[in-house]
Amino acid sequence: MIKKQFAERVLENRLIAENTYLMRLTCAEEVIRLFRPGQFAHIEIPNAGELLLRRPISINYVDSTKKEVHLAYNVVGKGTERLSYVHPNDVIDVLMPLGNGFQLTDSMKKVWLVGGGIGIAPLKSLTCKYPDREYTAFLGYRSKSCVYEVKDFEAFAKTYVTTDDGSYCRKGFCTDVLLEEIEKSGAPDVILACGPHLFFRSLARVVEKIGGIPAFVSLEQRMGCGTGGCATCVCKVGGKHKKVCLQGPVFPIREVDSLYD
Repeated sequence: MIKKQFAERVLENRLIAENTYLMRLTCAEEVIRLFRPGQFAHIEIPNAGELLLRRPISINYVDSTKKEVHLAYNVVGKGTERLSYVHPNDVIDVLMPLGNGFQLTDSMKKVWLVGGGIGIAPLKSLTCKYPDREYTAFLGYRSKSCVYEVKDFEAFAKTYVTTDDGSYCRKGFCTDVLLEEIEKSGAPDVILACGPHLFFRSLARVVEKIGGIPAFVSLEQRMGCGTGGCATCVCKVGGKHKKVCLQGPVFPIREVDSLYD
């Protein structure tokens, strides 16, 4: 049986933007071997016995040289607030890597990454498995105070940044910039995206306009067990009910029924 439950030591847990934290953990060789971009970790909140459910956190990066895994998360409730109090050298119980991630074929050379908010975080990990592609990143944040990891993306991708209020770079939505770039320089081989549901609706409209380009989204969904047992995360994909934690979180955008209601 493949081991996916680990006790990992916290190396760092710091604020990197408004309400956004980056946690660095030690990482077992098995995690490095199994990891695919777009997968997630399911964390037991330490010293919080009353919080029975684990919290799903997208994997931001896997450093195979240092044997580290990086997780980026927003503080949105009691569980993630407790997680933000974790200190270096604390040990946490974590299930990882879970779910099905992004997969690129050999023909997908020109790759566009489209992220909104905390959904930007897992897109950085594409370079862990696919370092030899031509990347362009379209990153959307709420405001300047929410901006994180832009320089990391600029290190491997042509990067466009927008903010809802115009307080940093261009005002507007990154999907608008994506459409402009297609009209200017042509379409990519594939679009990979992660973000909130409303963000995906905007992207779905763009994908319909351009037509024919493969596009995949990593859904942000409330989860219970994270391993397919509880059906808390079920959503309708291609007319069928699927478990995001097990059969996702990555699905073809055109098959996510709720985006086309």
